[in-house]
Amino acid sequence: MKYHVGMVQIPCPEMICLGFGRKRKPGQSILDVLDTDSGRRCCADLAGIVGGRVKEYIDSGNKVVAVLGGNPESPGCAVHYNGATRRKLSGQSGIFMQALFQELSRIQIDVPFLGIRDCRSDWFVSDLQSLELIFRNR
Repeated sequence: MKYHVGMVQIPCPEMICLGFGRKRKPGQSILDVLDTDSGRRCCADLAGIVGGRVKEYIDSGNKVVAVLGGNPESPGCAVHYNGATRRKLSGQSGIFMQALFQELSRIQIDVPFLGIRDCRSDWFVSDLQSLELIFRNR
């Protein structure tokens, strides 16, 4: 509110692809399920929907200043960078974040990705400071 920035929540790819209970075979991790042809296709489909909405926001005169992801171990939403900028993700990023990055690139939307790592208080504080800097410089 301080910076007059709105937020739109992205649907959870784990729930979209696996259902509310994140159903999977015993011993199978969520990453094991997302990192399959069908899991990647589900994430790509969701990325297409989210990318379309991002484009609609921009076409309606809004400015999209960042895509916020999750903790570094999230199988769907982890954000890890390839290089110094927040505009190129590495293969360690979550399956959905990789798909969303590809979709936004495909439709020529260049926006920084930022992980909001609430698993450690020092990382969380640092990420919130980075987000505030993005808000201030928009």
